[in-house]
Amino acid sequence: MKIYHVISNKVWGGGEQYVLDLCRHLIDDGHDVELFCRPCPPVLSRLTTLDVPVHSLYLRGACDVISALQMAKVIGKEECVVHVHNFKDAFTVWHACQMAGNRRAKLIVTRHLVRRGKTSLLYRQLYRHIHHIVFVSDLARREFLSSHPLISEEKLSVIHNSIALQPLKQVERLRETLSIPPQAVLAMYHGRLAAEKGLETLIDALGKAHVEAVHLVLIGNGEEAYVNRLKEKIAENGLKDQVHFMGFKSDVLSYIPQSDFGILPSIVREACPLSCMEYMSQGKCVIATNNGGQSEYVEKGVNGILIPPADADALAAALTQLTQDKELREALGQKAQEYFFSTLSYEQFYSKILAIYHQ
Repeated sequence: MKIYHVISNKVWGGGEQYVLDLCRHLIDDGHDVELFCRPCPPVLSRLTTLDVPVHSLYLRGACDVISALQMAKVIGKEECVVHVHNFKDAFTVWHACQMAGNRRAKLIVTRHLVRRGKTSLLYRQLYRHIHHIVFVSDLARREFLSSHPLISEEKLSVIHNSIALQPLKQVERLRETLSIPPQAVLAMYHGRLAAEKGLETLIDALGKAHVEAVHLVLIGNGEEAYVNRLKEKIAENGLKDQVHFMGFKSDVLSYIPQSDFGILPSIVREACPLSCMEYMSQGKCVIATNNGGQSEYVEKGVNGILIPPADADALAAALTQLTQDKELREALGQKAQEYFFSTLSYEQFYSKILAIYHQ
């Protein structure tokens, strides 16, 4: 099967990892894969590791005639699937197919965000040309439908994200590198260091918890001004010796097994954050906010702990509980791992995506 993926974000995140993992599996499965993306090094450099054609376009949305024309030359009139990961890129594909006279291309959209569907005349026309929309959570689907967009619900599916597990590599030992005492409990956050991720609430909660036994490791990058503000808050709470910055790590799954539990304190509604699943796959309990798609697979008190967003007191209580109760965090972690492999494994995700392609 000929499959094109279109991705237009400028930075690397969960959506981009979604595309990279999916393309790897499609290539290994014998499918003919090509990609379209912007000429942005953080994204382009990783996609080119797939060793398949990667076409660099500006992808500026509905009025970008140049990108549509360039795409039309590549797609031609062949039967194919074109899978986009941002709604504005669906316009480019639609126009490209019209320019190429291609009536055999199937346009698939994955909705990675929690947003209401647009209802303008232009979007109503676009919905007619979309063959299927995949939502990464039921929350994303419900929010999309809340504005009553004119699209048949038969074209809509919910397929939770998943992570493609790779053999763990030998990496630096966090406790030795960061001089963390062997008896200390190691909590971990990984992802973008940004205000919407709730990291300031996390630092406040750690200060309120008054548990010197827990050390927090932050893996990821962020804008310098925000990271400096975060470091000031850490100092104000007297936590310099308990909070450690590791920077970006490409192989984060090699570090997660060294933690005792993970934390996702996001204050915005994330559609289906991969970080929760990464901890679950490694048998680690996770504390997560209950405002996003993670509440569809993290069950409070069963395979994790859910708390309200921006609630430092609730997060402090959860931190204290997991720090002091080793049996609880290990039991929750075991249940999380069992749930991941029974319900959220990459093999199940991949088979559902292929079924959409063949539909």
